[in-house]
Amino acid sequence: MKKTVISMLILLASVVAFGQDKKEDVNNRFFDVKIREFVYHLELSDEQKAKFVPIYQRYDDEMRAAMAEHLKPVKKAANKEEAASLAKARLERKQKTLALKIKYVDEFASVLEPKQLDRLFDVESKIQKKLKERKDGHGRGPGRGKDRDNGPRQEPRAW
Repeated sequence: MKKTVISMLILLASVVAFGQDKKEDVNNRFFDVKIREFVYHLELSDEQKAKFVPIYQRYDDEMRAAMAEHLKPVKKAANKEEAASLAKARLERKQKTLALKIKYVDEFASVLEPKQLDRLFDVESKIQKKLKERKDGHGRGPGRGKDRDNGPRQEPRAW
């Protein structure tokens, strides 16, 4: 009996560890896709990319931490007070993400040309939208739509 319990605990621990590794792998793949999209749409040079990636990594980590609250299930408001409280919480999250963008503008400006900086957050919004669509299953992916992906794309698609 003890051996069975220990075996089950080891199995459970390995499944949990595998799930965390898989989530980390997915996050890394999403990050790599975002970087490829930025390089393509902002036309980053190799030198700019080398400087941009560490800045964007810090920005992305902070942004994901700020958005983590957004990913929690939201309960339905039962009354006006709860509805107002939930609306304020949503606005405060938006305010946090906007403050992060403002915080990083000068760092991005140290790497990007004015035209690139002007497009940065628009490109980011489009990337996030595409990733969300794919994650939610609304975008074209393997087995969806007429175009089927036959492996990883070499070059991002233009919008």
